[in-house]
Amino acid sequence: MISLVEDGLLQVAFDCSENFSQLRELAQRYADRKPDLADLCLVRMSELYPRHSVITIDEADFRVYRRNKREVIPLICPPRSN
Repeated sequence: MISLVEDGLLQVAFDCSENFSQLRELAQRYADRKPDLADLCLVRMSELYPRHSVITIDEADFRVYRRNKREVIPLICPPRSN
C-alpha cells in the first residue's frame, strides 16, 4: 500500500525482508527473463493487493509474469507507439 507522508512524499508499505522467500521463488520461476528486484516486488505486491493494477512501461515482461502462479496481473501501460 502507498501512503502520503510529510512533505508530500509517498511511502510504499512493502518490506522485502518480510517477503524474501516469495521473492526468491519468483526470481527462480522467472530466471529466464532475468527480473530485477523492482519487478519481483511488483509481482509480489500484486499478490498481496489483488484489487490494484500495476503501472509499468515493461509490458513485455509483465504480460508473462503471473501472480499466485497463474493469475494474470492487471496492468496499466502507456499506449504503444507505431
